[in-house]
Amino acid sequence: MRKWIICLSLAGLLFLGAGVQSTDTVQVPIIMYHSLAGAGGSGTSIDGVQFEADLQYLQEHGYEAVTLSQLVDFVHHGDPLPEQPVVLTFDDGYWNNYSIGLPLAREYNMPFVLSVIGQDTEIWSVQWAENLRHGHVTWEQIREMADSGLVEIANHTWDLHKNEHGRKGAQIRSGESLEEYGSVLREDLGRLQEALYERTGIRPIGFVYPFGATCPEGTEVLREMGFLTTLSCYDGVNTLERGNPDCLYDLGRYNRSPDRSVEGIFRDLPGELR
Repeated sequence: MRKWIICLSLAGLLFLGAGVQSTDTVQVPIIMYHSLAGAGGSGTSIDGVQFEADLQYLQEHGYEAVTLSQLVDFVHHGDPLPEQPVVLTFDDGYWNNYSIGLPLAREYNMPFVLSVIGQDTEIWSVQWAENLRHGHVTWEQIREMADSGLVEIANHTWDLHKNEHGRKGAQIRSGESLEEYGSVLREDLGRLQEALYERTGIRPIGFVYPFGATCPEGTEVLREMGFLTTLSCYDGVNTLERGNPDCLYDLGRYNRSPDRSVEGIFRDLPGELR
């Protein structure tokens, strides 16, 4: 009888552990989307049919979408991840991410990360009109998406998503002192953090660099501000390691463009990740 109990207990542990990562390192690809307005949108725009095809491919090949918070919990607390994790991200906070992306995320149970630009959200919250191509999510829609449990909100700056006056996105400007640069980041990103918290109750732990324009000076400021992970735009699978918070910064992402499907992206990944 004792042997049967031991065998059953071991079987139960194996069953509970099925489908989750039990190692100290994990490979995580991240996909970068923008607009779902389709043809006529930006050069990075795809349509809902293409996004659904991506979700179908991922599901059929055993991938489970996870959030940035889950990556952080794996690294900081050792929480398990699915056996084949993938992160889906949408940059800029287009309204079509809400009107098209959210229903598909719900249908396929595939959560995603939405990085919003504060200035755009403020403008569209005041002067709302349905605009598939140019519209951005409102504060109310952000709250609704977060409350769905399928969308994690990330910070994409309040008003630094531009390339002008010698500054590209949130990068340090040539000749700018570290003190001046730190003040710029704290004021701009902090403004969005506070606005999100006041209007939606959300305080993001993730920051997404506009244009993927990273810089080491920025990482230190972002850490001080409480951001636990940051995303770039460089191709590459990310290796996350339990107990190593440094691995969560400047994470790479694969850009999903109209002529580069998720199937095409994954076809070029190392064999064990296809």
